[in-house]
Amino acid sequence: MTAVTTKMSENGRLTVPASIRMAVGLERGGDVIVEVVDGELRIRTVAQAMERARALARRILGGQAGGSVDDFLTDRRHDAAREP
Repeated sequence: MTAVTTKMSENGRLTVPASIRMAVGLERGGDVIVEVVDGELRIRTVAQAMERARALARRILGGQAGGSVDDFLTDRRHDAAREP
């Protein structure tokens, strides 16, 4: 993707060109995460941030059984069912 020039309005609104929006899956708009990283503005879709978190969890957990929230909740339900 090549860099493009865009303008920011006086009230801080930034127009993201259609080609950029389409490249990151924001054709119809949606929520984004905006952060400053090393002095640069970074904008990611929520889906991109979630996938990055999942990849990090997979790397940390190394595919261990019981690593997902669903597995944890299932284990807790089983534990609760066994309690008197």
